[in-house]
Amino acid sequence: MGRYIGAALDSIAAQTYTDWEVVVVDDLGPEDGTHAIVEAFIARVGAEKARLVSHKVNQGVSAARNTGTAAARGEFVAFLDPDDDWFPDHLQSLMALFQQDPGTDVATAPVVAFYDGPDAPPTKIQEITGWHVENFPRTLGLHNFIQPSATVLRRSAVQRVGGFDTTPAIQHIEDYDLWIRMVEQGSGFAFLDRPTSRYRKHESAASSDPQRMRRLHDHLYAKHANFFRTAQSVLLISTLGRMERMRNELGRINIELNGPILRVVRAVDRAIRAMGRLVRGRS
Repeated sequence: MGRYIGAALDSIAAQTYTDWEVVVVDDLGPEDGTHAIVEAFIARVGAEKARLVSHKVNQGVSAARNTGTAAARGEFVAFLDPDDDWFPDHLQSLMALFQQDPGTDVATAPVVAFYDGPDAPPTKIQEITGWHVENFPRTLGLHNFIQPSATVLRRSAVQRVGGFDTTPAIQHIEDYDLWIRMVEQGSGFAFLDRPTSRYRKHESAASSDPQRMRRLHDHLYAKHANFFRTAQSVLLISTLGRMERMRNELGRINIELNGPILRVVRAVDRAIRAMGRLVRGRS
């Protein structure tokens, strides 16, 4: 990550919220210029603001995050992967959520996903919609919409659940696992409605291998089977209820609808109803 980490560190130095410290964790990665970049950053901001902690053997991303969390001196921790970066107001905006609600343990925001290179696809905001927030934490049972580099956490809440799972089979989906465990432990989550960070997509990223990610998800689903089953069932039944209310409303105002769009809607409605009967039959 030597070609990216300088930009990540610069984005921390540019924060409008200045009461931060940086703990860079070297998980015995290959030497690609990273050490020189980190040492130059420490010299620039001072040893009180930044330090390097090194593992003697490679332990994986979960262990690296746990090492950083344990070494941190603050009440809050903010993770930043070396290939991502923050907008200048990232920390200030998320820290405001903790001030607004003292029960918050996790504060997060959408991210701007981007690619490098002249032929790169356009940037895209990975949204956290009102529906995600309104139905949280059940929506976490559908997909992981909380990006680690976009998140600030209360350090005691992370430690209360034992930190990140270091099991090899959970690596690179360790954040999804942590969110579920924190939800189950009663942690409070708060969501900002605008992006405060950028998430870099590139071929060397762990998430760029779809087969690997499917295997990781299968392991995660097996570990948290009850959470996923319950969350998805409740969301499905809630959706069925909304569709029934819409159907009744249309009947009351006596609107006649025809055409291919309605046929598609009706087909989807029948499929959802069938799934609902199946879920209720298994519960």
